[in-house]
Amino acid sequence: MPRSAPTGAYHELMVLTAADGNPVSHAQLERWRREKLLPAPDRVYLGGQAGTRTSYPQEVKDLARALARRHRPGRRLDDTVLLAFFCDSARIPEVPLKLALIRTYFPDRERHRDAAAKIVDAVPADPGSERDIYYDWAEAEAILEVKKGGMVIRKMRANLRRRPNLAHASREEIDGRLLGVLTHLNSPHLPEDDLDLMRDLEAAIDLDSDESSVARLAVWECVAAAHACQMARFGETNAEERFDTLCRTPPEELHRLRDEVVAAQQEVWRRATGGRRGTLAPETVSMSRSAARALAEWTTARKAHPEGSSYADVHFTDSLLDLARATALAWLLNHAGRERAAMPPVDKAGEGRTAFIARTAGAAGRRRRTR
Repeated sequence: MPRSAPTGAYHELMVLTAADGNPVSHAQLERWRREKLLPAPDRVYLGGQAGTRTSYPQEVKDLARALARRHRPGRRLDDTVLLAFFCDSARIPEVPLKLALIRTYFPDRERHRDAAAKIVDAVPADPGSERDIYYDWAEAEAILEVKKGGMVIRKMRANLRRRPNLAHASREEIDGRLLGVLTHLNSPHLPEDDLDLMRDLEAAIDLDSDESSVARLAVWECVAAAHACQMARFGETNAEERFDTLCRTPPEELHRLRDEVVAAQQEVWRRATGGRRGTLAPETVSMSRSAARALAEWTTARKAHPEGSSYADVHFTDSLLDLARATALAWLLNHAGRERAAMPPVDKAGEGRTAFIARTAGAAGRRRRTR
């Protein structure tokens, strides 16, 4: 059956998107309308014998242009929606926006929780000690992160080798140290009295580096988000509560929270690159999905922070500043250790008592952390 010619409203949208260099078909516009992304056009009475014509208000034209800008053949509709929402600040209608957030956040969260639960369940019971379920879950999260690998893990491995005693360590030892860092970042609190762990943490996040790279940005985002949870009021939620909270969040509130998440990403990028690489926009599918998960999480997590807290402040400024405070002593010790490692060798017979103690401290090995 032949398709009818585009209506006045559809024709207008097709002309606008084509002028932008992002032409969309009549069929695509109909699909967006079926998915509630586009409303029915307004019908305007022209008077007399002229009849009527259909048209869209300017906000719908802007929305169609944003969707067309992000549309690609074969791309998931949810990804098109998220890219338009986060990159173009598009006014996405409530239902398709919440569906895109839900379908991006919850399946990923549940898969991760199921994988962590399998690791926790496999931990053998120790009759001689009281089991710390929070530690077990934190350790499971760390194991999954290291196993998943990726830019953050590779960069943190490289950063750990900044400690002189780990410069030539085996991959197995580096991963053991990394598991310790990630486990304690995922725990309810940082063990600030465990100086060796804090030295590993300081080295792994490398807050004082002059390097400008996406990898540095990714590490900062990862640790800042984890530590932000440690700074919050402790509480437990489940998937049903998070789902209900997201569904009940008004569209205007989601748009405001979207701006907070994007501002946080841009601030991390600015500092990680020293301001030399311009502003950041989540213009890839993976970045928009990451922003969507952060937004969905924040709709619930913000309740654990003081009223009025912004995502950008909590997940970057406050969190990284507090990490800098917590690792200050570790930084001093690591910095001194690197300086000593860079010095030419000296005659050990005349090194003196203080240097001998510094050189031989910890020779018995890394102390075991308790749960």
